[in-house]
Amino acid sequence: MLNIGIIGYGFIGKIHAQHYMSNPNVNRVIIADPLDINRKNAERMGFKTYEIFEDMLNLEKLDAVSICTPHHTHRDIALRVMDFRIPILLEKPAATSREEIKEIIEKAERLDIKVMVAHSLRFSDTFRLAKKLIEEEEIGKILFIIGKYLAFKDYNQYPKWKTTKKEAWGGTLFRDGLHIVDAILWLSGKEIASAKGLPLNLFFDTEVEDTFLGTINFQDGSIAQLSMSSITKGFEQIGLEIYGEKGSIKVNNEELVLYKEDDIPKYIKPAIGASDFWKNQIDHFVDCIINNKEPLVTLKEAEKTMKAIFMLYEL
Repeated sequence: MLNIGIIGYGFIGKIHAQHYMSNPNVNRVIIADPLDINRKNAERMGFKTYEIFEDMLNLEKLDAVSICTPHHTHRDIALRVMDFRIPILLEKPAATSREEIKEIIEKAERLDIKVMVAHSLRFSDTFRLAKKLIEEEEIGKILFIIGKYLAFKDYNQYPKWKTTKKEAWGGTLFRDGLHIVDAILWLSGKEIASAKGLPLNLFFDTEVEDTFLGTINFQDGSIAQLSMSSITKGFEQIGLEIYGEKGSIKVNNEELVLYKEDDIPKYIKPAIGASDFWKNQIDHFVDCIINNKEPLVTLKEAEKTMKAIFMLYEL
């Protein structure tokens, strides 16, 4: 039975805690958070808490740690946790620069630390099915991909750190659209030739963008178009349209539709529905710890996605 430490008990830290506690292989969850209100919330849920995460690492016998803190802290906290030789589930984004993620990879490899990055769409049942169909060449060679993360997020209700360059680093692409970029690279298996993006503030007056439009050109000549926005009230679209030579796939976390042009053109809706990708992600990480498996999303995999993100920001 595992003892798990969680650093950061905001929105995503609570999600991690909930799913660790529902996993039959987890014994205890301990929380570290510098904010008094977050510690009180954790204590109301029955968790032991620490103000300083290093105190938790020193005083508790932990089998793994989730890092669920503001973006700009990921590098420093991950490097410090590695000193304790503990497996890490690192929330996305893995880092805020190419140099930071290289530092994390170098130390993890040198100390042989298992690190998984939380690119959660890889744990969606529908996206996993899309991966299988593409690998089985159901739609043939991929020519064109449309990726969307359109979901209203009220920046005025966000914690202050999420709207500042120093702490959040980026806005709707860096925080949410990253999932879509990762899914595109994972599902297609393609190598990027170039990428260009346009960050915009169309509604919220903050340091980070509320809308992002972008294009990724792949080495094989195919292309991906990106639309990300936090200002789209009323209609939510989070998913991909993947167009191939023999058909196409439209996928989100609730549904996958396959279009095929065989003898008779037809739409196929496989018998699959919504899945809790956060739960699947935690269960996978726990399984990797117990059975010493390589995680589905390694630091090297996350580095590919972060390179694409920095290219889109033209850095």
